[in-house]
Amino acid sequence: MSSFRKIYVKFKAALQEGWQTGEVASHFGPTASLDSMFQYLATLQEAQQILIPPVGDLRINRKGAVEADKFRTEGNRFYQEKKLDKALLAYNYSILAAPHPPVTDNNIILKGDEYEALALGYANRSAMLYETGQFEASLADIQRAIDYGYPQNRRYRLYERQAKCLMALGRSQDAYRGLEDAINQLTSLTLEDNEVSTNLDSLSKLLAKCGSKDAKIETTKQYERLFYTGPAFPPPVPSPQSKSNCVSDALKIAYTPARGRHLVAEREIQPGEVLIAEESLGSIVKLDATLRSHCSNCLRRAPVPIPCPSCSLVVFCDDKCRDVSLASGHGRECKVLPILVALQLDPAPALAFRVLSSLSLPFLRTQVTSLRRGGGGSKPMLQVSRDYRSLYTLEGHATARTEAQLQETAAVAYILTQILFEKCSHFCKDSNGGITIPSVEDITLVGSQCMHLVIGAECNAHVMKEIEVNTQGDEVAVKKNRGIDIGWAVFSALSLINHSCAPNALTTSLGSTKFLYSISIIPKGAEITDSYGERYVSHIRTERRKALQDHYFFCCGCMACQSDWPVYEELADKPGLRCPSCCQILVGFQCHICKLVCTSETAAKNGIRLYDAPKTQLLMNRTWAEYMKVSAAICRGQVTKESMAKVIEMLTMLDKYSVHPNKAYVATQESLMNCFDMMGSVVYVDPVNNSK
Repeated sequence: MSSFRKIYVKFKAALQEGWQTGEVASHFGPTASLDSMFQYLATLQEAQQILIPPVGDLRINRKGAVEADKFRTEGNRFYQEKKLDKALLAYNYSILAAPHPPVTDNNIILKGDEYEALALGYANRSAMLYETGQFEASLADIQRAIDYGYPQNRRYRLYERQAKCLMALGRSQDAYRGLEDAINQLTSLTLEDNEVSTNLDSLSKLLAKCGSKDAKIETTKQYERLFYTGPAFPPPVPSPQSKSNCVSDALKIAYTPARGRHLVAEREIQPGEVLIAEESLGSIVKLDATLRSHCSNCLRRAPVPIPCPSCSLVVFCDDKCRDVSLASGHGRECKVLPILVALQLDPAPALAFRVLSSLSLPFLRTQVTSLRRGGGGSKPMLQVSRDYRSLYTLEGHATARTEAQLQETAAVAYILTQILFEKCSHFCKDSNGGITIPSVEDITLVGSQCMHLVIGAECNAHVMKEIEVNTQGDEVAVKKNRGIDIGWAVFSALSLINHSCAPNALTTSLGSTKFLYSISIIPKGAEITDSYGERYVSHIRTERRKALQDHYFFCCGCMACQSDWPVYEELADKPGLRCPSCCQILVGFQCHICKLVCTSETAAKNGIRLYDAPKTQLLMNRTWAEYMKVSAAICRGQVTKESMAKVIEMLTMLDKYSVHPNKAYVATQESLMNCFDMMGSVVYVDPVNNSK
């Protein structure tokens, strides 16, 4: 198997051997159009011979009962050893590997034991889920086991487990009916007398408990965190806009030639406000082992997944996500997944292919023609929308890219375009199912659009993260790396935000949803900024500027860069109160530059509004002591409304009165970031066993 990187290196070597490097490079650059660059590369003999999609590992799309049984046997061993986390993983893999009926069949017609491996996998996993107190999930697996043909002569065991789950959920009447069915079935089976007697006795005792209020179901609680995937919903935008309910009405879209499209504050914004909570325009799980641990539709961790019916690599968190994804996202690329995995694509090409494979050639042709005719690529789009135009107008700085960068983009687009036309049968179909025969112009259009999307995604894609929390017994600790990468996504509203090395807002991921929150006071009229990479606290200015120039093609001129703020270790340990006039530090509550004495809340002769610095210093000291207590709890993953309010109170005081930058202000911002991170995607990790 060859990755794209290896294929491209071979292509470049062929050009060099043929003394064509300079000639080819002359067709790429800021003066050439994406259409002409792609069209030229597609005519090269070397491209046609070398830039060919790999076959990939076809085992990804293979399911088999034998392999499923091996995983299930391994799961049974772990289950008996009470290693329930490992048992869950083995049962999950068994379900992934088992042959699966098409999900389009509402009424599955079972042929003998065709899907018995799948049924047995669900049945065994339901036992593990019951023991760990995941009663709803266990019930769902029991029903799936029955639907996929769990053997009739053992089904009474499932009914017994089903009844226990229902009792634990307080649904005694449903449990009673299920137990009656189990007893009726058991008495009709041809079993050994002692087996019938033993099981009847067990079921009868359980039946007698159905109406008892003191009936207790003993379950293993130590694995509860294994099933945590974050809150049910992201923190909402408190006061959303009428036309864009994912954006706060505290924001508005603005445009200047220098800053481009950006967001500004319509009013003064306080720290901790949720400004945007946006679902992605397009997202994709990392093309590695993450495909087996996270839902390919919503990107949330799927500890109890359901499988793709066609391949043995992709999972979903529930039936709804599976149906949505099979209708557009993964369903369109399932057959070519071995190729995509083999290519080891960077985030931008992977996102570009996900977007294009979810569309069709007739749709794309209509959209692009309309956008080009209407100047969609040149006029600033001052609105938030969820159509193709939002993706089309993402700024990719094509004219700032080198010939080598554009040539590589054309090469990956050439390979992905081949996959679309040759391997994705749906791509050339119209809305009525008819086949559209692509022309040379169509191939060029798709290839150039792939380049366009890759370039746009490189400058606008968001890494979707999952926060790791170490656990050991009852103790937990939030890791300081702000999470692990689980996928990538592009957004409409969030693409409007410009960079600052000292941002006033930051983002947190919850599956494929991203929410933006303020981490400082943002005055009315000020621009909303996020950090595209490292902030000033961790990297010096030259490092930050080089990284931004190399990837985003601009030289940062934020306050931290203009003033060359020091990194965290070199900041002042204690925050000093600042002069309300010149913002320099007060010494003995007096500014030695302005000669202002800041000891009362009055107005100075020059009209500057003073504040009572001695009183403020006492209040700040008291608030800091309270903050330190909640900060320690937050670092342990214990986030409450009260602790978050105390962090915001401290941050607001430091923002209003202290000289920036200082360590206390940075630390308080970090605490607020931890609060929001814990509201997003979270995985609990056992540092001893290194398990999740």
